[in-house]
Amino acid sequence: DARQAVGDHFPSAFPAVFAACMSAGIDPRHQPIPVAPACHYHMGGIVTDAWGRTDLPGLLAAGECASTGVHGANRLASNSLIEAAVFGTRAGLLAREAVSPALRPISDLMPRALAAKDLATLRTAMSREAGVIRSGPGLSRLLGTLDALQHGTTPCLPLIAGRLVAEAAIARRESRGGHFRSDYPQTGAGYRTFTHLAAPAPASRVPAE
Repeated sequence: DARQAVGDHFPSAFPAVFAACMSAGIDPRHQPIPVAPACHYHMGGIVTDAWGRTDLPGLLAAGECASTGVHGANRLASNSLIEAAVFGTRAGLLAREAVSPALRPISDLMPRALAAKDLATLRTAMSREAGVIRSGPGLSRLLGTLDALQHGTTPCLPLIAGRLVAEAAIARRESRGGHFRSDYPQTGAGYRTFTHLAAPAPASRVPAE
């Protein structure tokens, strides 16, 4: 409720928020602004060194997707400044120096997006089952949705990201930070969990004819 705290100054004090509210039919000078709980799906993220390097050659990470060790496990909005100003700059400088014809963008390796209706289904399922409150049955339903969306299509980045979130959340049978399991509300023993890329399967040996 900003009617008294900001009031008639809202258009000049917060022009972007004011425009967004007005576009939704809400005048924050005279009406409270409706709010809803939200959740950052990714916190912690990809482990890097001080220059944004990961253990996958050619992959750099900076910002909210990265775990630099500066901010601990949680990624909160006020922590992002050092990520952008320091680690983003470092990763950019390193990327500029490490350009190689042998490196290919991830977008070249797999489709970047789902069909619009499938992406809408994924977003709804992620918000419902992996949002503010999670549970084993809900996360299992989410995995089922991911399986259904995966059927008949090649792997794509939204489905891979959704599966990483779902499988990590269903494996962590405790509540901690932004991860709350209604069926496991207590915080467990302190630990960090890591998800690693699977090693490539060995090539099959075909007997010579």
